[in-house]
Amino acid sequence: MSAVDTAQSRKLEALSLLDMLRPLYQRLPVILAAIAVLGGGALLYSLLTPQQYTATAKLLFRDPGFDQKLFGSTVLAPSQDPAREAATNVALVELDTISIRAAGALEGRLTPAQIRDKVEVLAQGQSNVVVVMATDRSKAFAAQLANTIAGQYIAFRRDADRSKINQAASLVRGRLQELNAEERGGAAGRSLRSQIEELGLLASLQTGNAELVQPAMPPRSASSPKPLRNTLIGLFAGLVLGSGLALALDRVDRRMRHGGDAEAILERPILGVIPESRSLGSGKEALVLLGQESDAFRALRTNLRYFAIDREIRSLLITSSAPGDGKSTVARYLATTAAAANDRTVLLEADLRRGSLTGSLADREGRGLSDVLAGKAALADVIQKHPLLRGGLSLTGRTLDVVTSGPVPPNPTDLLESERMGSIVAELERLYDLVIIDTSPITVVPDAIPIMTRVSGVLVVIRERKSTRTGVRHLRKQLDNLGISPLGIVINGAKRSQETGYGGYYGYGPTDSIALSPGAATAGLRRSRWPWRRGAGEGQQAADGSRR
Repeated sequence: MSAVDTAQSRKLEALSLLDMLRPLYQRLPVILAAIAVLGGGALLYSLLTPQQYTATAKLLFRDPGFDQKLFGSTVLAPSQDPAREAATNVALVELDTISIRAAGALEGRLTPAQIRDKVEVLAQGQSNVVVVMATDRSKAFAAQLANTIAGQYIAFRRDADRSKINQAASLVRGRLQELNAEERGGAAGRSLRSQIEELGLLASLQTGNAELVQPAMPPRSASSPKPLRNTLIGLFAGLVLGSGLALALDRVDRRMRHGGDAEAILERPILGVIPESRSLGSGKEALVLLGQESDAFRALRTNLRYFAIDREIRSLLITSSAPGDGKSTVARYLATTAAAANDRTVLLEADLRRGSLTGSLADREGRGLSDVLAGKAALADVIQKHPLLRGGLSLTGRTLDVVTSGPVPPNPTDLLESERMGSIVAELERLYDLVIIDTSPITVVPDAIPIMTRVSGVLVVIRERKSTRTGVRHLRKQLDNLGISPLGIVINGAKRSQETGYGGYYGYGPTDSIALSPGAATAGLRRSRWPWRRGAGEGQQAADGSRR
């Protein structure tokens, strides 16, 4: 694999990782909220929970071998399985009998059930040591409880072993009583009396095969709660839960939250990013661009000029996947920006159902495209020339021509797919450097479909946090069915914090404002073409403008 291929592979891996992490980044507040709630809750719980202290006593289980020494054999044979012996010892210590005896020894301070809740018995591996742990709010009582359980178990085992030995002694006494006087005085009687004495001695030496090797002492520190540990666990649980919620919300919420989603669906590049701005969405008729908004549309125009270097684009149709995505705003301000750069530009409003150019930008006589398509007016009669202003002063010789939609016709689709519409687009391409067409969303009504086949290029507007993946996929499917590949994507309503992630088009300080002054007429414009060729930069465009 070549170095270039390796670099590309690493880049793709990095992009894939970014795509995976993007839902987490976009819903970072959800993750932070989960971390804060669970981590803070764990800390608060730890601070409000009363402290508990755990004392530990250790029991050693072993056979002292007194029966072996006295009788030469083992009376109580131990298990040969260490694991089974350890489990047996734990089970014996946990007997209800031990809890009942301990409750009596504590003079009723705790019931047997309460003792079982406070005491835990564990075996140390496969050793003969059993750990008795008692937990209580009082350090001293926790130690007393652990020692009481250990002592009562030792006493219980000792009493049980002595009881067996005493039973054996009783049997020997019975056999001795069965002998006659001569036999009791003979060797048989002496042997039985010797066994009775040895059994009595063995009974007195019984320890229950268990001894307290480490008495419980009052602990120095609390065993629970542990604020630091609990808080760390809460923070980690919050991170896991928050990440899961973020991914779940990403699957449920189908809104486009990043331009990468639109690029992945449409498989076209992002040519422009329009920042979220109140001035753009104010609905005012005077098209004024200030600062970053102006820079954004200039960047979009520049990207369009240099993107399609293999073909000349004379007409550009602006569409979107749903109403409210801002396609009309993008069309108007892109047309204004192109006209300000001395390109002869016309804005054609082809949305015959819901025109957006109203008020002072609309034709005073209410005429528009629908009248031309219906044969009620000539194209030249509905073209309005609006001079451009900068800083309140007119830019001499620079205008934006506008054709509004006109009265709403009863058959908009029929008019837009007529041959007359195709002639209008061709005529405008002949008269202007750039024709920008604003249409209705094709996923809502099919009005724009006939026009798409007659223009040089299509630009798709996606609005962050509004456009849905479902709508964009539907738009992609319709474009594929028509055999149309859009030039690119315009991201509208981008958050300021995300603008640098789209290429850093903004942030170079305020620029001069450009305003479209409605209603005024100018004349004397000379014809030129948009130079969609490599090397035709802004300086070259200005030189071309001086020759016009």
